Amino acid sequence: MANLAKPLNIEKGDDVQEKFSKFFTFARIMVKSRKIPIRELKMAALAYTITEEKGFPIVRFQNYCTNETLEGLATKVGNLCDKDKSRLIFDFTSCEVINSLGMAALLETLMIVQDYEGRVIISGLNAIQQKFFGLTGVFSLSTQAENIDKAFELLQSAQA
Repeated sequence: MANLAKPLNIEKGDDVQEKFSKFFTFARIMVKSRKIPIRELKMAALAYTITEEKGFPIVRFQNYCTNETLEGLATKVGNLCDKDKSRLIFDFTSCEVINSLGMAALLETLMIVQDYEGRVIISGLNAIQQKFFGLTGVFSLSTQAENIDKAFELLQSAQA
């Protein structure tokens, strides 16, 4: 586990799923540390909703985020970017767990926003998620805010 202390370097063209295969063990540790048995987690049809507030799209993640429950996220966010909505908030307040394949789907989405020279503010992370996101390089593709109000402030101040 010593090699998990460094963030992954994710670059354009990388096979994100392959890079995250070694994080599967780390994701299991996250679940165990929160004492949430994987078999007892409620699976949602989709683990995200997209709304708009104060002129910015907000992607709210909930429950257990996997590649299946995050299906279509990259496409939907790409469509928003096509419509000049490339400044977004990703809110994880209601997200219980994100596994390694869910993280790969998230990174793919963040790279799409970066292709549009957009900006993503991530809010609502718990301490374990902050560590996991830091180790996986998510913060090199986004900015972290304590809560959704701070996320709005960051996006609005960058607009001025």
